[in-house]
Amino acid sequence: MSDNYGTTWWGRKWHRGLETIGLSYPDHRIVKGRAIAGRDGVEHLEITPGGVHAIVNDERDYPVSIEIDPYAKDQWDEALAAMGNSPSCVGALLAGALPKNIDDVLGHLGMILLPRKPRLGEDGSNLPQLRTSCPCSDPDAVCRHVIAVQLVSAARLDRDPFLVLLLRGGPTDNLPLRLRDARRMSHTSYFHPAA
Repeated sequence: MSDNYGTTWWGRKWHRGLETIGLSYPDHRIVKGRAIAGRDGVEHLEITPGGVHAIVNDERDYPVSIEIDPYAKDQWDEALAAMGNSPSCVGALLAGALPKNIDDVLGHLGMILLPRKPRLGEDGSNLPQLRTSCPCSDPDAVCRHVIAVQLVSAARLDRDPFLVLLLRGGPTDNLPLRLRDARRMSHTSYFHPAA
């Protein structure tokens, strides 16, 4: 991409997630969505556990939501332990980036952070699914307003990769301390199992 949306691998993957619900190339809505995003037509963008919400100004205001299921706290407890035991995860997260192998590290827990198309031979039933909402007249799940929100949220994720964790219900505050504590707890339970 030649613009400022999806400049990191995780930002691109978030934006490309729209392909899992019907976006294909070329599509005239992509140009229109980029134009809306480029003229600051996406306002009040919020990234919360389970979704991205914004108001898109395009002749009138459209409340837009892009939702993805968050993982439960107990899943994140296990995920923190797995990430804490992965030097590449710890190093990347401490450097303010998402490690490229994060889905591999979390995969054995059944967790995948960002949406993607199924791989050859994969049924895709465990892949995260996006759901969108926009009251405009476009009947497709991916309208120009959803594209604009996805682009602007990709740029926000580019700047703060911890928001990817938040989006999936994960902890973001004191993450280095949490990783250390989770690693310590997993080592303690490994070396001193409960009787």
